[in-house]
Amino acid sequence: MEYDHTSDLLEDFLNLFENSEDYNVKIEVGRTPNVREFEAHSIILSARSNYFQKAFLNYWANSEEKPIIFKQPNISPSIFEILLKYIYTGLISFDNKVNKLNLVDVIIAADELELRDIVQQLEKQLLQNESDWQFPKDFIKIHQQKQFPKLYNFALGFICRNPKIIFESEDFLRMDETILIQLLKCDYLELKEIEIWKYVINWGIKNTDSILDDDLTKWAPMKFMDLEKTLHNCLPHVRFFQMSSNDYKKVRTDFKNILPQGLDDEIILYFLNLNPPNPPNPPNPEPSNNVLPLRILAYPLESKIINAKDAAFIASWIDKKQGEPYHFNDLPYEFKLIYRASRASREGSDVKNFHDCCDNKGPTVVIIKVQDTNEIIGGYNQLDWRSAKYNHDFYNEYECKTSNSFIFSLTNRAIPTLSRVSSIIWCKNKGPCFGLRDLWIQNDSPLNNIVGKSKRRSYEKKIINRENFKIEEYEVFQIIDSRTVHKLPLLHSQTPI
Repeated sequence: MEYDHTSDLLEDFLNLFENSEDYNVKIEVGRTPNVREFEAHSIILSARSNYFQKAFLNYWANSEEKPIIFKQPNISPSIFEILLKYIYTGLISFDNKVNKLNLVDVIIAADELELRDIVQQLEKQLLQNESDWQFPKDFIKIHQQKQFPKLYNFALGFICRNPKIIFESEDFLRMDETILIQLLKCDYLELKEIEIWKYVINWGIKNTDSILDDDLTKWAPMKFMDLEKTLHNCLPHVRFFQMSSNDYKKVRTDFKNILPQGLDDEIILYFLNLNPPNPPNPPNPEPSNNVLPLRILAYPLESKIINAKDAAFIASWIDKKQGEPYHFNDLPYEFKLIYRASRASREGSDVKNFHDCCDNKGPTVVIIKVQDTNEIIGGYNQLDWRSAKYNHDFYNEYECKTSNSFIFSLTNRAIPTLSRVSSIIWCKNKGPCFGLRDLWIQNDSPLNNIVGKSKRRSYEKKIINRENFKIEEYEVFQIIDSRTVHKLPLLHSQTPI
């Protein structure tokens, strides 16, 4: 017969943590003026933490001083108390909203103490919840921690989608050059290039000691030379060729002398080739060098809901691409907008208009923005949509088997959800319908709302946590394979009746 007294054991260890009787370790935590001393037991610390185990082995080999004294200046007392309680009891409990704790600080501290379970738990929480981050400070912190590549990519993606959080913050002008360069290198930075230029110039002025006045009319030539030295490593990452000619004229009027040698001539030639006064020959707008890839805002995608990076995810799913998804500058598909319906306009949002615009167009992607929550979900139909048969009859709940259709959620762009499906539905009285109502759209005529339904039946995963929802707007894109020069007739797994 066995008896389980683990609860009693847990209570005893909790008492030991709170009372620290017979302690033989003192740990001084934090920096002045926020310093606190903790008392602990070496046998528990070394049993529960590899960090302390290695530290004690080294200490015992070189000293017999009692008690053992440690200093942890990089960890705040409030965070260390939480982690020490976890070491003693296996329990971790904190409310970052109530206690004002920073989860990024907690995970950095847990990593330093080699508490792997806590690191994994918090990493998962941070990857799933943007609200648990404190931007832009957390982005700057995580940039300095090379051991968290997933968290860094998550934070970088958030900053690129919401760039003014950092560019308009007090932290921006104090930011290290390496962070600014990393942002400038990012193709997904959702700012116009002229806006980026203005931020870079402001950063450069504030970080040039000799410049005390931002009035350019008062600058001596030496001030521009000093500014160029400050921005020397940043300027090659500004994408001047993606500016309009008018925007670039503003740049060269004030700052021509700080641009890399020869770049101004090349840009002027580029704009002249784009708009030649007397074009006897076809223009050649491509400059010979210094051309950087398009940023995401420069990519021609006609959508109010998704961006080019989202389209790259979808294209990768269509091709069942393994590993890294496509880059949006190398998409093998054209996303051609053929239909848009929104709650705001209320025009063209009925089922008939959907079929008029989208039937018999081949593969399509449907993108949905959910009302009030701004969740982004959708589906890919590898066949096409149909409402009418060849004999002038109409389809009604006609199931077409597919091998590569899917539904998805882009609500959490760091961890998008993909769910493969086995069928789509053709029906005159319904909008796009994936699976056996796993995702479908209909028009609520009495209230003039666009409503959606999602009940998992034939798909692998849920993409939204409720069966009924209202739609703010949705878009349908025809998917055109850019790799196919001569399009072949579309083959269906079901023969239309």
